[in-house]
Amino acid sequence: MSASFRHPVPESTPADPTLFRVNPMSYIVIAVLVLAIAWPVSAYPVALGWLILLPVAFAWWVARTRTRIDEDGVHLTTWRTRRDVPWDQVKGVMFPKKGFARIVTTDEESHPMGGVSFHDLPRLSEASRGRIRDPYTAS
Repeated sequence: MSASFRHPVPESTPADPTLFRVNPMSYIVIAVLVLAIAWPVSAYPVALGWLILLPVAFAWWVARTRTRIDEDGVHLTTWRTRRDVPWDQVKGVMFPKKGFARIVTTDEESHPMGGVSFHDLPRLSEASRGRIRDPYTAS
């Protein structure tokens, strides 16, 4: 008896299907980190005060990292840069073992697609209107 294969389904359906962000549950990790460093920082503020920058930096990264897909192309935003890749320069998408998906351009450069994982492939295909294909859906 064989079970039929079902493609992965994302945990929730976002309000904007063309916007991919880092999982907002990451803010819970930031809160735990703040609680973990609160006692050492309050005990030795001069020596360990810089530790408060760690959760601030992580929160900045979570808030800024995103990928938006529209008719013009793929818009990538990281914590420090913004990059627009038009559709005529998109060669494909690769999914490394760790980290976010990466978009590959026609000049063989790859750029991280913040917030996009393998489980987002059906949504990615729908948002790109088939320009990025989902191999698990029937033609």
